[in-house]
Formats: sequence, C-alpha cells, structure tokens
Amino acid sequence: MLKNGSLQTKIFVTYSILILLIIACIVAALAVYSSKMVQKGVYTGTERLLQKITEQFDGRVKDMERINVSLLLDENLAKHLYTPASIPGLGVQDTRKLTNTISSINGPFSSAFKIVAFNFEHEYALSPQSLDNAEALFQAGLEGIPIFAPLADGDGSFTLLPPHLDNWSQLQVPVFSLSRKIKDAAGREYGYIEVQQRYSDLARLYEPDPAIDSEFYIFDPTGDLFYPRPSIDASASAEDAELYKPYVFAGSSGSASVRNSGGEPMLLTYRQSPLTGHVLTIAQSREQALASVGRLNALIVGAGLLVLLATLIVLHHSSKRLTLPLRTLGNSLKQVTLSNLALNIDYTDKNNELQQLDRLFRKMFSRLQLSIEQLTEAGEREAKAQLLALQSQINPHFIHNTLATIGAAAKHGEQPEKVAEMCRQLSSQLRYTTSSDFVRVEDEIEYTRNYLNLLKYRYEEHFDFEIDVDPELRDIELPRITIQPFVENAMKHAFASVPPPWHIRIEGRVAGGHWKIAVLDDGAGAEEPTLEELRSKIEALFSNERRSGDEVRTGSYSLGIVNTYARLMLLHGESATMKIENAPERGLKVSFGGKIKTGTEDGHVQGNGSRRRASFDSGHSL
Repeated sequence: MLKNGSLQTKIFVTYSILILLIIACIVAALAVYSSKMVQKGVYTGTERLLQKITEQFDGRVKDMERINVSLLLDENLAKHLYTPASIPGLGVQDTRKLTNTISSINGPFSSAFKIVAFNFEHEYALSPQSLDNAEALFQAGLEGIPIFAPLADGDGSFTLLPPHLDNWSQLQVPVFSLSRKIKDAAGREYGYIEVQQRYSDLARLYEPDPAIDSEFYIFDPTGDLFYPRPSIDASASAEDAELYKPYVFAGSSGSASVRNSGGEPMLLTYRQSPLTGHVLTIAQSREQALASVGRLNALIVGAGLLVLLATLIVLHHSSKRLTLPLRTLGNSLKQVTLSNLALNIDYTDKNNELQQLDRLFRKMFSRLQLSIEQLTEAGEREAKAQLLALQSQINPHFIHNTLATIGAAAKHGEQPEKVAEMCRQLSSQLRYTTSSDFVRVEDEIEYTRNYLNLLKYRYEEHFDFEIDVDPELRDIELPRITIQPFVENAMKHAFASVPPPWHIRIEGRVAGGHWKIAVLDDGAGAEEPTLEELRSKIEALFSNERRSGDEVRTGSYSLGIVNTYARLMLLHGESATMKIENAPERGLKVSFGGKIKTGTEDGHVQGNGSRRRASFDSGHSL
C-alpha cells in the first residue's frame, strides 16, 4: 500500500501506526491497572463492611452473654431459682422485686428480646414478660423442643442456639438465643438461662446496595446455615449456601470468585467471628459489583481515542508542512526541460530549505548542461564507430565466399559469359558494400539476389531459391548487408549434413503497423540447446543495447545472426525484433523486423529508426 504512496502518506501512515501502538499499550496498561485498583477497592470495601458486620454480631452476642452472666450472679434471682417451690407463693412485692431485678440487668432499653430462667427439677420457668405463668411456660417451652439438645450436653459455657421459634409464648416469634447451664458449687445442674434476640436483628446487620444483587449468610462452626434459616424463613434457600460452603471455611477471612446455582459469577467475601466461630459471608453479583470497572475502561478507551484523533490531526498537519518543500520542488522539476534547466520556486524566508535546494540545483543544472554536450559528442562518435566496426566484420566473409564461388565456376570450365556475369555481379556487390550505411529493402534484396545467383551458378540444379517480398517493404531502411548473412549461414551450416537439392526462401510482409522479413531453408535445422544459446545472446544484446563496439566485436557473439541483430538495434532501437525457430517441416527459419512509421517528409514508409539514421547524417546523438 505504501510502495506507491507519496512521502507525506508514508510519513503519516508510519508514524500513525507507531503512535497507535504506543497509545494502545498505554490505554491497555491503564485499563489493567485501573481494573485491578477498582477490584481491589471493591474487595477492600466489602471486607471492611463485613468486618463491621462481624463486630456488630459479636457485640450482640457479648451483650447477650453479659445479661446471662449477670443473672447467674444475682442473689435475688438465684434464691428463687435454686428454691423454685417458693415461686408460686410469691407476693406482689416479691414478684415486682424479681421483675425489677431482671429488667435492670437487661438494661433500660431492653437489649434482649426475652430472658427465661428454667429449672429442671421443679419444672418452672421464670420470665419478666410472664412471671405469673411459670408452669404454663414450662409446659409450652419444654415439650418437643430439639433445639435445646446441644445445651444438655454442654460443659457449662454459653451456647449460641440457632434461630428457632420462641417456645415461651403463644406468638411463636422467630428468635436466636444464647443459653447457659445453671450449676451450683458442687456441679449440680438446676436448669439454664436463655437470653433471646429477634431473628430479624440478623437481617438488619447487612444493608445491601440496591444497585447490586447480593446475599448475606451466616454459617455456624459446624457448617450448618445459621442465617437465613430455611426452617424459619420460607423464602430462604440453602442451594447457593451449599455451593459457597467449601470456600468460606478456607480461612479466617478472604474473597473468592464462584458461581451460584444459576451459573452467575459471584464475588464471595467471608469473615469468621473470633468470639463464636460463626462465618459471616456476603455474596455479590460480580458483574454488578465490578460494573464501575467497565465504565472506567470505557472512559479510558474514549480518552485514548480522543488523544489518538488529536495526535493524528497534528501529525497530518506536521507531515504536510514537512513535505511541502519537497512537493514544491517536485512541481518545479516537472517544468524542467533541456531548454529550461532551471527551477521556478516561489519560496519565502520561512522555507530556507527551498532556497538551499534552488542554489544546489542551479549548480547541478550547469554541470548537467556541460555533461550533456560532452555526452552528445561522444555518443555520435561511438555510434558511428559501432556501425562501421560491425559492418567491417562482414565484408571479408562476403568477399571470400563470393570469390570461392567464381573460382569454382572457372575451375569446372564454365562458359566465359557465365564467369563474366559472375564477375559483374561480384563487382556490383563490391560497389554495394561501399555505399551508404543505411539502404532500402529493395536495394538489400537486389544485393542478396546477386549473391544467390552466384550460388546458383556454383551448385546449379542442386540449389534453388525463391524471393517473395511485399512491395510496401521496398522503402523501409535497413543497415547495409542485413539479409545476406542469413543466406550465408544456411549454406555453411544448414546444408552441411543434408544432401541436395537445397532450397532457400526469402519473404517479406507488412501487417499491423510492423514489417517482417524471414529467411527459410530446408536444411537440418538446429538443436534446441543451440537455439536457446542464440536466443539468450539476442536477449543479452537487447538488455545491453549501449555496448561499445569492442564488446560486440570481441565478445561471445557470432558474426552472423547476433551481429545482424546488433546492427538492426542501432537503427531501429527497441522496436527491432528477431526470432529463430525450426521450420514446421524441416530446416530453420530466421525472421526479423520492426515497427513502421508513416508520414515522413518524402511520403515514404520509414522504419522507426529514421531518427537514428538522421542522427548520423546531421551530427546528433542517438
């Protein structure tokens, strides 16, 4: 994408990606850090709340224990408790005195819901709320109450009984209580004292956030659910509590991430009461408890996007200003030509770089003008030398082969007229080799026809030729002696291993704005490796068109096919083509051509290299 883009685009995109990565890393780091801090804050806040709730729970238990111990140590209550037979005969004054004693121990604000003193032996129960109904209380409170079974097996210390219905009244109020056995100095058990608190007081320990779904649990030391008590509260469910139980007894306090029975992620915070061993637990919806994390992350990402947008705007403006001198320079360079080697830059004092570039380019253009003039002159000399060197390599071969043909005809006693005709044709050919460097196709065909006639004189019925060239080709220009080398190669190589008769055909065609001349023989053809070698030489010559004459002459190129193609390129440039292939039936086919150009000054069809021919005549470089 950036390969073909402008410098401004490359700078903008490159630094935009770099800035994007930096901001993304910063945003990600801030999001992770803030998430951890918010989560830590949520955990810490919940742990502090749970610590406060635990202290309140322990405070209630301590208050209940204080009342219990105070009742045991009160002499007035102990006198009647240890001699319960006196209770039914209490007068109004003694009853009021006993009630005042219990009420004063309970406190002015009635910190306990109910206080009950029970005697095992005489089956009496005392309570300030119903002191005159001790026997009825006993019968109502004792029968079928399994909740007091743990108290009977106790060692005399207090026992925190789980929530149950108040058995000492007809209202059946849900309560939880702290009880202790009554023993004398000899260890004899008389009964127990029970201090009750309302069950609803446990619910008031935790006031949940209305925006967060949460639950509050209390587990007793044995792992049973103390609050909410399914046997007391019909809406309470122990299903989630059973899932949380393995986590809340993992330590004295801590937090854990679990799922409730509905599969919802929950944040579990627990703390153990150091007084009773009960474990208080708060289970909150993790998604709702950490909702602030998502809002904070969205805020951080939004701020990052705003910073990125502002940075990209500044970067775009900066890259535009940074590349302004280069764009100005590029627009000015588009107006530079050989006749106008100067920069037209409208710069201000703020663009000192443009002033410096203008000065440097003026100096460079001055040196360039001088170099162009020197190169033009050197190019003229080099091009002429190349053409002369290439053509001079052909002339000795032509003269040798032609004289050999005449000598062979004279040796066999041919008629003098035939030898004279052969000499005339040789003389015509020699004059042709000294003519202009560039000739018309018509002249080149006539020169080749004379050469073929000489061969015909030599081989007679063993050799035949055919020439078929479109008239439209006659005025196209070629380098002198272009077709004859292909005929010579056919005679020298193609027919060496093939018995006569031999046949050579020359054809020329014009089609689609291109001209092509082909030389075909019915010889042995060429092996594919040989053809590939010739093609590679031609391709190498095409890719190194500006070889010097010495490189072409002394290199690995032969004096035949490749040499001819080199001269075609000097005239027709990159439009010159050459193709070497085996003929469909037998023999070799060599074709070459180029692009034609119409509308010249004399009205003739010209090759694409007319400009090159004119460069030799007028003294301009290729």
